[in-house]
Amino acid sequence: MPGHRIGTILAVIGGFLTLAGVTLYVLPGPGLPLLVLGLITLTVGLATLTETRRNKTSGPHHDRNRELT
Repeated sequence: MPGHRIGTILAVIGGFLTLAGVTLYVLPGPGLPLLVLGLITLTVGLATLTETRRNKTSGPHHDRNRELT
């Protein structure tokens, strides 16, 4: 599985976990662990997306002009 797909999946799951954690934190319930887990997962997913995008566009074989034609 490509790195950008893994990053996207982690970011989406992290977003849902964060949303559920915020909801449980506001309502009476143990939402703090879920909120922290969601934020960590979201951060790792976004970092993975950023790193794979950098690797894709900064390689020695990447030609920006080829994409425009």
